[in-house]
Amino acid sequence: MQKSPYSILGLKDDATQEQIDNAYYDLKQQYEAKLFEEGEVGMTASKKLAELERAYNDCLEDLNKRVTYDNYGGTYGMVEQLIKEGKINEAQKQLDAIEPRDAEWHYMQAVIYYKRNWHIESKKQLELAVALDPGNNKYQTTLQRLTESINNAGAQQDAQGQRGGYARPDARAAGSAATANACCNTCSTLICCDCLCECCGGDLIPCC
Repeated sequence: MQKSPYSILGLKDDATQEQIDNAYYDLKQQYEAKLFEEGEVGMTASKKLAELERAYNDCLEDLNKRVTYDNYGGTYGMVEQLIKEGKINEAQKQLDAIEPRDAEWHYMQAVIYYKRNWHIESKKQLELAVALDPGNNKYQTTLQRLTESINNAGAQQDAQGQRGGYARPDARAAGSAATANACCNTCSTLICCDCLCECCGGDLIPCC
């Protein structure tokens, strides 16, 4: 379970801004003092410092950021809510303002592209998310499903192109095969869409 920025600073969520600022600077000083020590101590200090910076700079640095975190669970939470409400342009604007662009950033960009029916661009963003966080099952699964959907659609188009519009003696069999391919493609697309929707609180296919 992901830690809240308040817990990272060792505070409760009703802490004052002064308490947040003081805790941030005290912890930052502690971690920086150990940053260049050898071995596990230095590595742990580096991770803790990065975690501290994200918690403070992204969520708790000022009142506006705190309100965003408290209401939406952070900036990504706001992006997800906007996507869920169908406000794609506003979601893109919020996403563009987020720095640095980590794995979750590219995942959310993939969701926005998918909502715009830009499937190839969505796939590229998912590939970046997986490259940045290869152990994340959500990114891996979504990429796999979207890739299958794109490949199935391409295979169906190739088959239609090869027929070239000429009538075939086994038209009934060909029609059945085309219908089966279309069904497979539709199922793959629905599953992929469901996976992408779930990140925004939706559930296109309740049984999945």
